Amino acid sequence: VVALSKPSLNCTAAKRPVEKAICGNPELLTLDRQIGAVNARVVGRAGPRGGPALQREQDDFTAQRDASYGKPDYDLQKAMSERLDHLLAIGWN
Repeated sequence: VVALSKPSLNCTAAKRPVEKAICGNPELLTLDRQIGAVNARVVGRAGPRGGPALQREQDDFTAQRDASYGKPDYDLQKAMSERLDHLLAIGWN
C-alpha cells in the first residue's frame, strides 16, 4: 500500500491538457499522488549520490508524459501505472 500525498501538480493552476486530464480523473489523480510519494521516498533513500539521477529520471518521465499526451497511441493511465510499478520496484530493492 502506497501512502497518498499531494498531487505532483497544482490542480488549481492546471493549464496543460495532460494536467487537466489528471486533475479531472480520480484514478489518474491517485496514480499521480502515488508516483509523487514513492518517487520522494526513492530519491530520499538514494541520498546525494543517487538521488539527483533518480529525480532526473522522474523529470524525464514527466516531460515525456506531457509531450506524448493526446497522441493516438498514448495511454496516460498505462504510462502512469508503469511508472509507479517501476518506482515501486526500485523502492523495494
